[in-house]
Amino acid sequence: MKKILSVILAVIFVVTPCIIAVRGATDNAASYPLVVVPGYSASTLMKVSDNGTEEQVWMLNLGGVGGDILEYIVPIARGVGELTFRNADRLSTIIGNEIIDLTTDIVCNPDGTSKYNIKPLLETAEESCWANIREKYGEDSSYCYFSYVLNDMIASYNKPDSEVFSFMCDFRMGAVDCAARLDSFIDDVLDYTGSDKVNIVCESHGGQVTATYLSLYGEKQKVHNAVLNVPALCGASLAYDLLTQEANLDELELLYFVEFAELLEEDIHWLFEAENLEFVDWIIQGILPPIFKVVGYWGSIWDFCPPEVYEEMKEKWLDPVENALLIEKSDYMHNEVMANYAENLTACQEEYGVNITIVAGTDSGCCSGWRQNSDGIISTHCSTGSTCAPLDERFSDGYTQVNDCGGNYKVSPDMTVDASTAFLPDDTFFFNRLYHGSEFEDPNAKKLIEKALFTDTIQTVYSNSDFPQFRYSANCSHALTAEFDKSAPGYLSSDDTALVITNVSAKEYTLGVINITVDGAHLKFRLKNAGNIKPGESVSIPFTGKVPEKSKTKITVTVTYRTEGMTPLGERVFGFTLMNGEAPAYDASTPFVSTDFVTPLSGLPEGLRTLLKDMGIYNLLVMFINIIRGIFGNVFGLL
Repeated sequence: MKKILSVILAVIFVVTPCIIAVRGATDNAASYPLVVVPGYSASTLMKVSDNGTEEQVWMLNLGGVGGDILEYIVPIARGVGELTFRNADRLSTIIGNEIIDLTTDIVCNPDGTSKYNIKPLLETAEESCWANIREKYGEDSSYCYFSYVLNDMIASYNKPDSEVFSFMCDFRMGAVDCAARLDSFIDDVLDYTGSDKVNIVCESHGGQVTATYLSLYGEKQKVHNAVLNVPALCGASLAYDLLTQEANLDELELLYFVEFAELLEEDIHWLFEAENLEFVDWIIQGILPPIFKVVGYWGSIWDFCPPEVYEEMKEKWLDPVENALLIEKSDYMHNEVMANYAENLTACQEEYGVNITIVAGTDSGCCSGWRQNSDGIISTHCSTGSTCAPLDERFSDGYTQVNDCGGNYKVSPDMTVDASTAFLPDDTFFFNRLYHGSEFEDPNAKKLIEKALFTDTIQTVYSNSDFPQFRYSANCSHALTAEFDKSAPGYLSSDDTALVITNVSAKEYTLGVINITVDGAHLKFRLKNAGNIKPGESVSIPFTGKVPEKSKTKITVTVTYRTEGMTPLGERVFGFTLMNGEAPAYDASTPFVSTDFVTPLSGLPEGLRTLLKDMGIYNLLVMFINIIRGIFGNVFGLL
């Protein structure tokens, strides 16, 4: 359980102090040097003294943060004992003091400039080359970002690690300053390797820096392929929480985040659904003031502030005179760079020959509690520019997407994301319930990233049917995925005859489907061959019944299953869009409806349903009823 607290603290420390006309084409895209631009705070920072000596001042080791915290890990994680507000306040003080002590040397002046002479550990291409990093710091050096997945990729394309480079920057500075640093770094890499272009793979804050670089320097035509993973293009919700000083963690969503980040195939979130974890909010709200003392003048924090609340937060915290330079830089980022991503990134593709691919997560709540469709950290809108329904709602039946996009349908299967307004509508891939930073743990996303980075086979979302624009995450923590056999993933038409279930376990857990229920269509499934699905295997489960003759409406499919894990029973819910006939007339006066769907308990009085949900047993009861229905329906043919 210590990992749970580690993730909570990691969120706090890491984030809060935190059409293709002229695209390049080559027979060997993998031949270009690879520049890796990591997420926020990944760069190691050094303080340079007046006599030229250097001291490391940033790269936190969470295991060493406050020995006194260990006293609280067991009661916090297990939920035993009584953690009073006084205890939470004490813990906040401990952590807050640790933060201040650890970050004394990396505060900034009110104008956003660094108080001390701070530099990244690795600056030149020669220093940042993976071959040289490994020779100096060891084969498993953490400075080789994403090596746990990139090692196999570069090996499969016969790429030596002498052509892979880790980009470091002073992440406290704004994205425009970091992009200027990336521009000079790429020039250095080109000089060092003799190449004329590079490929870039990036994540999160690295995505914001890369998109800013492409917006400002893309015309130099020094990038061939750029893959932006879960990018914080227009900021992160946690920065808003820091600035409002009112963070309220969505503890259950955070536990889901833990499951997927740690690749847990046991559903630990069931254990916490009924827990009141309000004390975590008390702790975090107590920590925010000392954090703000450290990071309040960091340009990157202000560039993380989402555009829709930027002016409000700027008026609340920044002085027009004292903070003039900081305001000037962040105004430029918000009003010139963010506001023109669509135009500038499109120009990179159509005029400057850059192949840009964006990979984003959807349909998770923000761990911070901000009610936005997100990947757990970055809202889907901020990550992609797409129009999103409010969290726990979807677009109404018959919804008409904002832009026509050449007649291509751009609404997600769950009817929660309209990709027609995305910065790059034909180059953005969405994975439902793909959590921030876990893109390499999803086999479909990982393969997409590899193809987009090292080949020219992924020009748009229509380049390869194996990589559709929308797909459910296949992280092993999901246990299974489901798609109909003839339609694109997430959609259903009269051509379909079966539901294809795939066991995505990474632990050799055999899976058995107990029951499949459908809300929105009268379909019945024959489960004879679905009782013993081995890891990596798929099985087609035929159905009977007529697919409704209508389009742009949603049905919900719930798959109840058993596995061999510690929590042997589970359910996964999928939203599918019907594409089978005329769409109902869209009523723009009611653009959104609830994502709630019919369950065996939907007929209960609302008050009783609310009570069961507050007790944390509503979903468990639904699952057990579905199990009973599955047993009787398939064994005795009674239901």
